[in-house]
Amino acid sequence: MSGDPVLRTVARAAAPLTLWVSFVIFLQGHNMPGGGFVAGVMAGAAGAMYLLAFGTVRVARFPWWKVSVVGLLIAVLTGTVPLLLGRPYMQHSIWHFDLPVIHRYELPTATFFDLGVYLIVLGTLMTIFVELAQEER
Repeated sequence: MSGDPVLRTVARAAAPLTLWVSFVIFLQGHNMPGGGFVAGVMAGAAGAMYLLAFGTVRVARFPWWKVSVVGLLIAVLTGTVPLLLGRPYMQHSIWHFDLPVIHRYELPTATFFDLGVYLIVLGTLMTIFVELAQEER
């Protein structure tokens, strides 16, 4: 285990909080500034904080590059599905749902594109951070 006790203590609270802020930024991306890229950078910052506080042993076991690949597939499919349905590439629409507590909920299909961008950014940053952390000095 690396890092000092103060850093580990702060990271235990700050990393989940940073992930929560990342989630909120992701959700507001279609109505206000934010979205997949900024939220992915915030999640990557939480990952970097975890790496600094607790080391690379647990995080390095996960193949982060696969997260980027899944994100790329989601982003490409988000644009391709409308094309296959005879509409322009990347044309988005809004799905409407009637939910019990929230009542009327609108889900833009662009949210799926943002999810792809989020995963690409998170996977790429975490791959870079893990590789840099494991590099011998």
